[in-house]
Amino acid sequence: MDRRLVLMSAAAAAGAVAGISPALADTASSASFGAPLVELQVPVGVLTLEQKAAMIKGITDVVFNAMKLTPAPARLSFVQIIETAEGGFGVNGQVFVPRGK
Repeated sequence: MDRRLVLMSAAAAAGAVAGISPALADTASSASFGAPLVELQVPVGVLTLEQKAAMIKGITDVVFNAMKLTPAPARLSFVQIIETAEGGFGVNGQVFVPRGK
């Protein structure tokens, strides 16, 4: 399953939860699917759940402002925080290890 199909399926599921008719999702072709996806990679354990929630909200706001969009129940955006295992994240050519480790 390709990434676009996964996102379209997720968008349809999110729309169903929000009470949006699945017919709207079915009528949109994959070529016109334009929900923004932002991936943020961080080392494992650097962000608390509260910080992740704040990052997701803040990034969503920035994307909507940059695209001059207003939030709406039928308008979806995706923010995915990917936690990279220790030793799998680097800065300036060096392995990054969070402070305190």
